[in-house]
Amino acid sequence: MIRFNTLLPLVLLVLGVSSCQKADIDVVEHEPMTVSLNLAGDFSVDVTQDPLTRAASTDDAYALNVYYDMEGDGSVNDIYAYGLFDNVADMTITLLSNHKYDIYCSLIKDAKNTIYYGQAFNNTYSGYAYPFQTNASNSTLVGNAFIIGTSTYFTGLGKSDTHLASITSPSTSNYTTYPQVNRFYGITRGYVPVPNGTIDIYLKRVVFGAKFVVSGVQQGSLQLTAGDFYSATYEGDHAGTERIYTFPDVAGVYSNDLPLVATVSLAYDSDRGVLWDLSKSMQVQFKRNVMTTVNIELSPDLAGASLSIVEEELNEENIIDLGLNTDGLIDIVVKPEN
Repeated sequence: MIRFNTLLPLVLLVLGVSSCQKADIDVVEHEPMTVSLNLAGDFSVDVTQDPLTRAASTDDAYALNVYYDMEGDGSVNDIYAYGLFDNVADMTITLLSNHKYDIYCSLIKDAKNTIYYGQAFNNTYSGYAYPFQTNASNSTLVGNAFIIGTSTYFTGLGKSDTHLASITSPSTSNYTTYPQVNRFYGITRGYVPVPNGTIDIYLKRVVFGAKFVVSGVQQGSLQLTAGDFYSATYEGDHAGTERIYTFPDVAGVYSNDLPLVATVSLAYDSDRGVLWDLSKSMQVQFKRNVMTTVNIELSPDLAGASLSIVEEELNEENIIDLGLNTDGLIDIVVKPEN
């Protein structure tokens, strides 16, 4: 009994130390770590082959969703934060240690001049509509801050659905699934914050280019359509205009880089009579970050119409690097999802 009583204080001391260590571990597991987002790279909205003007623009808008494994089980499916920014320097967020995070980001160049801003869908307040709508409302203000501890998130980051501001009437919304905007998208998965750690988000340009050059249209009109994104009628030759379009499946083209396969259809209605009328169609692949020029040449002697395809890389930076870091040191790099 004497030996037992002698050992008892020692046992209690060991248990007490273990209990303190357990408490300390609990605190460390949820230690807040603030990280900031820095921007690297040169960007431009120009899609021609002329020298580009490389300058950052405060009219750009960045929408971010942040998810985490709330239970700490590695299953990242709980919304942690969201935010709409026009200033990269304001992108700071406090993460909790020992949790995994997925960060989704979509950038639209010159968004503040192209995306509809107003009271969309009978909202009682103004904000930016698709793709900056949330599950809680259909418009979002640029807040330059992450909203943490919320169930609200952007529902349109991986989609092309966009409400554009009308050029003639900015208060009017034009909905489209092929917006002519310069858009980027990126995902970083499985980041676990550490002191002085870094998150790199690689934003890929998710647009394709299209240009239609028409020649040989005489004494009649040519109706040209390309999938669901282009339709025009020509009554003479046309040198074509270079345009960029967002892919319908933004998240999909980011992950797999598959081209958009569209049917280009021609219907020529001749003033000379039905014998001169003609129709033709072919499938064309429009690739990510490539300007595809479709040359259409009509023959005046009933030979029909010919189509040829020219592809050129869009003359712009294809990858944007967004680095989330605390002190500029790159300690951890999370590679983008392939």
